[in-house]
Amino acid sequence: MTIREDELNGAYRKEYRLRIAVPGAKSIEVTFPYEVVEKEARKRDLTIKEFLSKYVAIAYYNGFEGVNYRFEENPK
Repeated sequence: MTIREDELNGAYRKEYRLRIAVPGAKSIEVTFPYEVVEKEARKRDLTIKEFLSKYVAIAYYNGFEGVNYRFEENPK
């Protein structure tokens, strides 16, 4: 799943540095902007703390052409 260019019009855009999650491991982290999480929590009528405890960020990618993140309810 890749995001189309026309879906980006008016999107929140800001650059974020990538960093190694655990030294020596093959895992990279990126930080989500507070405003993005705040908006998602507000859409669900939750506080930020409630949202963080109930949702996870899921990365969808297709051939590494791009990554599209979605917030989904934590299945646990």
